[in-house]
Amino acid sequence: MKKLFLFVVLVFSLSSCQKTVYLTGSLMHTLQENELDLTRIQFYNDNPLVLEREVPSSNANIKSGKVFFKNGRYINRISLDKNTPGMVQREENGSLLITFEQTADGENWLRFGAVPGEKGEYFYQLIDQKGSPSFSRIDYEGNMYLVIYPSRVRLLLSKSVLTNLKVKERHMKGVRVK
Repeated sequence: MKKLFLFVVLVFSLSSCQKTVYLTGSLMHTLQENELDLTRIQFYNDNPLVLEREVPSSNANIKSGKVFFKNGRYINRISLDKNTPGMVQREENGSLLITFEQTADGENWLRFGAVPGEKGEYFYQLIDQKGSPSFSRIDYEGNMYLVIYPSRVRLLLSKSVLTNLKVKERHMKGVRVK
């Protein structure tokens, strides 16, 4: 059964023209079975994301993004373009904390968790700190940001990861009664 599953996944993923596939619950299970280090796998986001928050003044401590003046207020905007490379910073309670930019303090991650999707499959999708995929605000760098781009954001990974999977298999010869 395992061989059939891996064969179907490989054939399906290699047959399309894309170089990436969605990280699903079943694919995650396969990666964990093969003991692959998730911190060594390149991940990507499938949709853009824009985060905004109001800052009290232009002298506020801004770690990333751009600050601009809008309607008499200073706004800190952080944008994440489609297919930006990211990496797993750590796993926490079944979620993956993915970082898309490198900073000294290491608090710049987005939380992705398994969310039910099409045809009963689970997709690793952007979630809030409570694990919900339906949110309007998200915690990033210790601040609450308003999510401007309302589209769901799911994780992708390179198909080349799938070609490196090794399946450990042995055949039982059976035992005869004497």
